[in-house]
Parts: sequence; C-alpha cells; structure tokens
Amino acid sequence: MFKKVVIKNMFNFLFMVMVCIPEWSHALTVDTLTYGSFGKVVIYHPETAPKAVVLFASGDGGWNLGVVAMAKQIVKEGVMVAGFNIRHYFKSLQKQKVGCYYPAGDLETLSMTLQKKYKFKQYMKPILVGYSSGATLVYGALSQAPANTFKGAISLGFCPDIELNKTLCNGSGLSSHVLKENKMYYLEESKKLTAPFIVLQGVADSVCSHKTSLDFVQNCGQFAEMVSLPKVGHGFSVPKNWMPQFTAALNKIVNSPSYAERMNGTPLIRDYNNPEESAPENLPLTIIPSAEKEAKSLLFFISGDGGWTGFDQSLCKSVASKGVSVVGLDAQKYFWNSKTPARAAADIGGVIEHYMQLWKVNKFIIAGYSFGADVLPFIISDLPAELSQKIEHSYMISPSENADFEIHISDMLNFGSSSDTYDVIAQLKKMANLKPVCIFGDEEEESTKLNFIRAGAEIVVLPGSHHYNNDFEKLSNVLYKK
Repeated sequence: MFKKVVIKNMFNFLFMVMVCIPEWSHALTVDTLTYGSFGKVVIYHPETAPKAVVLFASGDGGWNLGVVAMAKQIVKEGVMVAGFNIRHYFKSLQKQKVGCYYPAGDLETLSMTLQKKYKFKQYMKPILVGYSSGATLVYGALSQAPANTFKGAISLGFCPDIELNKTLCNGSGLSSHVLKENKMYYLEESKKLTAPFIVLQGVADSVCSHKTSLDFVQNCGQFAEMVSLPKVGHGFSVPKNWMPQFTAALNKIVNSPSYAERMNGTPLIRDYNNPEESAPENLPLTIIPSAEKEAKSLLFFISGDGGWTGFDQSLCKSVASKGVSVVGLDAQKYFWNSKTPARAAADIGGVIEHYMQLWKVNKFIIAGYSFGADVLPFIISDLPAELSQKIEHSYMISPSENADFEIHISDMLNFGSSSDTYDVIAQLKKMANLKPVCIFGDEEEESTKLNFIRAGAEIVVLPGSHHYNNDFEKLSNVLYKK
C-alpha cells in the first residue's frame, strides 16, 4: 500500500543528507538528516539495539528546548527516536496541490528510510509520539492509516484541532469538520482505531483542556486511553512528573500483540528475527480459515510493501467468507531483505503444499497486491511444474511494470539495497498458460493498464484507485465466485 500512495511523489520527497553530530561523549549518539517534507530530522540512538522506533512530532515551538529534552528522556528507554519540526512539515504540506493531507504515508516512508539506513534486520512498525500540535498530528496519522501501519501513538498535551489550510484525508478511519475554513479543522473521535492511542494529559493544562481531551478519548473506542498527570500543565517541563507514565505507555504499546496475533489467524511463525532461515515454516504468515467447514479452495495472497495491513486482512476475510481458506504472506517482513525469485518460489511453494494437504484441497489460487502483484509472475514461473499445474486462478492486483525482490525506498537513496529490477511486462509475455489476470482501479494510470493489455494479460477494471474504495466484497468476487 505504501508504494502506490507515496511513490508517485517520491522524487519530490527524497533529498537526504546525513550528518553526524557528536553531542554526547558516551555511547548515546545523535545524527541529523534532511528528508523531504520533514526538513531536518534529528535521530537519537540508544546505547543498545533499539527495541522500538519512535517518530516524534514537535509542538508549534519547533524541534528545540522542551521536545529535545523529552527525546533525550525517551531514548533512555532503549528506543530510537527521530524528531522533526512540525512547523517545517506543515509549511511543506501546504505547498502540495492536493485536496487533503496524508501524513500517514510520509511517516511510514520516513520510518522505512531510517530502518533501511541503519540496517535493521527486520522492519519495526513505528510508534508515533507527538507533543501539543504534534499530538494532534500523530492522532490523525494513526486514524487515517490502514491497520498495522503503526504500532501505536502517544500524544502529550492533546487537542483535537489542527491548524492547516486543508484537513487530513479520511483514509481508513478519520473524519473531520471545519472550524475556520482554510485555517483550522477539528479531527473527530475515531471508533475505528486498530492500534493503541494513549494520551498523557496534564490536569493543569490551560491550552488543551483536560476535560475536553478526556471526553474525546472516551469516545474513541477500546484502543484509546487517557492518563491524567496531576502535576503537569501543558509544558511537560519536569520529567519526574510524566516520564514514569510515558514509560508505562511506551512499554504497553511495545508489548501489545501484533496485528496478526489479534486477527484470529494463526501465524505459522511466532518470531521472524532470523531472515537467513530458509525453512518455509519461518515465513511471516497470517492464516484465515474458510468460513465453511470444508474449504473449497486455498488462496495464497502476497501483501503490498506496507506489510499485512487492514486492506489485506479485510480483502482476505471477504474471500474466506466464500468458503476459501487463505494463507497471507507479509511482504514487508519477508522481502525486507533481498530474495531471489527462485528462493521466494521455493518458500511459498512449500507453504502452499503444506496447507493443501492440511485442508485437503487439490487446487489453489495465488494472488498479490501492489508489490506482491509485481513479484507474482516470477514466483509462478519458478514453482515446481507439478505444483503450478494445480493453480486454479492467479491475480495481480494493481501491478507495476517493474518488480523488486527487496523492500526499499528508491535506488536513489543508495542504501545498499539490491539494484536488480525485474521487467514484469516481459515476464508476462513469456507466460503462456499461467498468465495472471490483472486488476486495476479505474482511477489508476491508463498507460500502465495499456501496457499490460499489450502483454496479453486479461484486465479487470473496478471502481476506485489503489484501494478500490475499500469495496472488499466487489474485489473478492473477482478473486473467487461461489
């Protein structure tokens, strides 16, 4: 999902300069980088391998004084903190010619960039933290993002109003209304949150009313909670009056169950910390059993490069409701480190064979979304002949013309990622009997659709853009009809 939402404007987004600043003499270090709409981002590294990644949005005062002190306290909890000046970010947003703003995409891109830069072995869903106006921003980003984009959010000194010339896009769960046209908007309570949202609010806060914030949080559903701070106003100037509560909130989010664990599926693996392990049972999978006692078929589904999000989960649950058991691969985790088509086909083929035997089905469907769609024809072509003969149908949902077997932001960043790209159109032309059906939204690029038609692919066009208006029933009806 990340790819199609963000990559379109990537060339406007990818200016990066790395500068080291020896701010401390001991092991704790600080770096800065200049990154697109965020401008200068300050990265605080813990003394040990980070247990989490925090993206910290400042208040209206910018990245200085109070928020710097906050970040230095937070990094002591063993997390990497990346702080940015919200004034610079808002100024950059307001130069964009768009109908609404989607900071969730920017924040996800920043997180992926940082984790590639610092060579994280496995991608960690970031935790959003914001102070004052930053507290409002991170709530909005968490609400609008697909489920499983972020691990959670902590807002320090929260108000529900945001000062921008346009509001934030609704996305997956946000709504808003005008307070002052082209100046200020009210972000409404979302009951669709799918990750923890914790507000730390000073009882003596004279800027953002404690009662107003409490009423707001209480209307946000099960994932939202408020922590009242008796000795704190709006400034959070005395760490001992809020840091213990922040630490508890942070650890609660870090230790909260993963999205896959909460979705009633049974991941085949509990821990995917060893990307060198080649056994199929070590794949990051989500299992969604058929709604019917005996599965009619099996769908193997490869997610987009945003990972296994609410889009993938909702679509595959809709397919499962039709009597098809689903095995879903989290592409963000699996392809975080480079794979070859042969390696991916061997891993995926082993899993498909396992579940075909388990569920007693003799045919299967294979599909991919976005990044997952791009790699699909190469994987199909490398499956063992005996297994590929059992493919009932194959589908590429919103594919691109080129594929990569590693998650990365852009070759321009030169992060040591694989420079190999694979020509999807050329691969489709080679496929005779196993050519996948390609699905596009009617708002997606016409030129891309035409190139797939010229490659001989069957095209299905549905209403919407890259997310198909979240009409999972209509999309699942293409993947499987009773």
